[in-house]
Amino acid sequence: MQRLLVFLVCVLAASVLAAGIPVSRAAGTVDNTAGDPVVIPDLQAGWLLFKAGQLQQAHELLERTQPADDAGRTERLFLLGLVEVQLGLLRQAARRFEVILAQQPKLTRVRLELAQVYHALGRDEKARFHFEASLADELPASVETVVEDFLNRIDVRKRWSASFSAAVLPETNPARRSDSPEVLISGIPFQLDQQKSSGVGLLVSAGAAFSPMISDDLRGVLTASTTAKLYRQQDWNDVSVRGEAGLVRLFDGGMLSGGLRVGRRWLDGDLYNREIGPWLRGRLRLSAVSRLHMNMSAGNHKHPGLHRQDGWRISVSPGLIHALNARTSIETDLDLERVGAREDYYTSRLVGLGVTLRRAFRGGLSIAPGLSVHVRRYAGLDPLFQQTRTDRLLRVSVNLLHRALQYEGFAPYVEYSFESNRSSIPLRTYRNHGIMVGISKKF
Repeated sequence: MQRLLVFLVCVLAASVLAAGIPVSRAAGTVDNTAGDPVVIPDLQAGWLLFKAGQLQQAHELLERTQPADDAGRTERLFLLGLVEVQLGLLRQAARRFEVILAQQPKLTRVRLELAQVYHALGRDEKARFHFEASLADELPASVETVVEDFLNRIDVRKRWSASFSAAVLPETNPARRSDSPEVLISGIPFQLDQQKSSGVGLLVSAGAAFSPMISDDLRGVLTASTTAKLYRQQDWNDVSVRGEAGLVRLFDGGMLSGGLRVGRRWLDGDLYNREIGPWLRGRLRLSAVSRLHMNMSAGNHKHPGLHRQDGWRISVSPGLIHALNARTSIETDLDLERVGAREDYYTSRLVGLGVTLRRAFRGGLSIAPGLSVHVRRYAGLDPLFQQTRTDRLLRVSVNLLHRALQYEGFAPYVEYSFESNRSSIPLRTYRNHGIMVGISKKF
């Protein structure tokens, strides 16, 4: 039936072209040699030309077309995208589909077309995002199977990736200093010399990964990344680098990887610690709308200037992403960590839970509010206050992104965050507000 419909459309289009019937806007154009005038709206004529394989003519016509209503403008952009895909103009087609989704994120057909374009361009991270988002709309079983096949192919073919982000970060208390003007030590009040002060930092992060093929389902993995938080006041600076080497095992619906990690961290320009240890990561699609991920690591940390802090740090972080629909998803993360040290005061255990809701609105705006709570308990007594330290950290954040503002793959974003740490050691109690304005891109 579908083939018959396409055949009839093509015949109609060919007949229109063969008869020399003019294509015009709704007002139409009269051809006296062709008998009674025939009026074909531009969008309909564009569809006929597209189905008849007259791609260049369809493209030229649609570029001139100016629909009067939103529905017509959306249809024009979608048809232009389809034509440009056939003409091999994939980047232009991606921009057309992105504009539509920025205005109407519920259009799953457009999202699927965009995902396939990004897949053809080799931009697998973007393709994965849109394929996974489309699965939340209860696709027909046959279409869902095709999407799952695309996702598996992305996993199989991915060889390298890179990311970059830069942001300006004004904070009210970047050094995380105490709110209190004084503290009590053995019942005696002491004035604090350094009160909290605001500052503006530059946050830069970059990373690259390469995955050489070993067999159909097995790959190697080599990664390198760096993160730098820089301030005019240099003693607040925090810079770290990390490298990983290991293996990745692919299977239907996910992957499992593991290997060895090495890293270094500098505070105030001085080497703070060195790290080496194993890591393990996994990802699994539980269903069309739910994905499970897991990060595990164990690092042996050495501190050149503070050997009392030397020891193993073990962390486990499972998480679940569930798509409520194509525009809304919720992510829940659990953080478990044990920090070992030569001295009990530096030994601690952490338990944390975080929830992030992501929502795309009509017009291109996306918002992601998040809330997390972490509790860290230390094993030994504080040498100064002679009591066990317990920290309760609350973090609230809101991330804003406008899809239509992307340029050459760089996405600008704004994020507000608030941290409040309540500690049994008054010196460790603080609050901090921050606004991050930056750009990011995944290659």
